Amino acid sequence: MLTIRSQERPAPQAAPGWTTGALVAFWVPLALSWTMMIVAQPIAAIAISRLADPEVQLAAYGVTFDLAFLLESPIIMLLSVSVALTRDQASFRLLRRVTGWVAGVATAIFLVVAFTPAYDLVVRGAMGVPEAVAAEARPALRLLLPWIGAIAWRRFLQGPLISAGHTRVITLGTLIRLVVLAVVLGAGVAFPVLPGAMLGALALSVSVVAESIANTLWALPVVRRLPAAAEASLSVGAVFRFCAPLMATDVMRTIVRPAVTAGVARAALAPVSLAAWPVAASLITLVSAPAMSFQEVTVAVIHGRDAYRRVRRFIAAVGLILITLTALATWSPLLRAYLVTVVDLPGALLDPVIAGMRIMLPLPLLMALRNLFRGVLIRRRFTVPIQLAMGANAVVLFGALAVGVRAQWTGIVVAGTASVAAQVAEVVVLYLFSRMAERELT
Repeated sequence: MLTIRSQERPAPQAAPGWTTGALVAFWVPLALSWTMMIVAQPIAAIAISRLADPEVQLAAYGVTFDLAFLLESPIIMLLSVSVALTRDQASFRLLRRVTGWVAGVATAIFLVVAFTPAYDLVVRGAMGVPEAVAAEARPALRLLLPWIGAIAWRRFLQGPLISAGHTRVITLGTLIRLVVLAVVLGAGVAFPVLPGAMLGALALSVSVVAESIANTLWALPVVRRLPAAAEASLSVGAVFRFCAPLMATDVMRTIVRPAVTAGVARAALAPVSLAAWPVAASLITLVSAPAMSFQEVTVAVIHGRDAYRRVRRFIAAVGLILITLTALATWSPLLRAYLVTVVDLPGALLDPVIAGMRIMLPLPLLMALRNLFRGVLIRRRFTVPIQLAMGANAVVLFGALAVGVRAQWTGIVVAGTASVAAQVAEVVVLYLFSRMAERELT
């Protein structure tokens, strides 16, 4: 087990200044962690496709994961909250209680959905999942019972680790998760006892529990070195007022995701677009993964206005690099070769997938800027605008989908254009509010 030593790296908030090299060293492990988490899903899909009845099992696994992701959405904010607020032993203990409460409520809702007749109301009724798929998804969902608690605890403990500058162990934890996932999936394929959806769910549960245990062992020495009370004590009410807009934002973002698919289904060339959209969206998400960590980087690093300006330049540069690399890929024959040989994409879907990626080229930069501005607001403990920005995202998304469908654009164009327009709206709102927060930095 890796041991964390206090002399390994100074805490970000205590650092006198941040060079580009220091920012790269701090950010890269977090970027790798996000990338590996995104890669985990295709690994599970590959394993499930090698078992019996792959069509139904893959569909059931997709339903299981989407539902679990929705139910866990209230705890996504715990990482940023922990980075922003864990400053001493008192705040750590208070946030530990809050983590337990939030995870407990989310798990209770999970229990109701997975183990009572509410499952039929949600999956067969509200989601309209076919009977065969719903039947296979239910036992798989039950195997994900530890999912919410393990992820909540992991995200909470990663806060002190990031604040102390120990970002490399975050990557190592995600690597452990990926290895455990692959081992469980490999064993399940070699000895096919469980159906594919259940195997995927079991692998997810075991892997996140393993990662959570590793993070616990690494975080405990860091927590013990926290001062008893470094600043004025937080109250439970203050923490919940800080968390509530972030929680609502993550729930809203999860809920509006199916709206894009619904828009594609109502647009021109719907069958082709429905098949091409998930591929194009997943590739753009993978390219944008390194930008997803910028929220935590910003919260941890911007101890003053000069540090913020350095971080802003760095994040904008990385966003532009990601756009450039994506653009080169979409106009390169290598992408077509990858889609044909690795993804095994049918020829009829090649052009729509590539067209969708080209439309969404601005997204890596937009996500980088979004997380920068969110980080500033979280650092200043001004979280209500983050929810307002997500509201603007949803309004523009629904409006753009409606316009595209009415104009009879193809589904891939509708989805790509609406996604970009929604992100632009969110970034603009966040920018306006972050300007006010930036002026308060010393």
